[in-house]
Amino acid sequence: MYRMPDAATRRREADIAEVAHALAAARCAARLAGLGTGEFVVRELLLSVIREINRAEAAVARLVSTSSRDVVA
Repeated sequence: MYRMPDAATRRREADIAEVAHALAAARCAARLAGLGTGEFVVRELLLSVIREINRAEAAVARLVSTSSRDVVA
């Protein structure tokens, strides 16, 4: 018999997946930026890297916040 994980566990797993996806996107954008020859393209890709890293940071903050609430509860 399989037991579904509780909501807190599912939320934590979703946040971890969000971090993994954001970092993968940042890595891809950074690689493309390194290959780019046009200055405009490089700048736009690097801005994309910054956005993805910020997204990962926000997901980690949610994860840490959720974990500390789970410990208290």
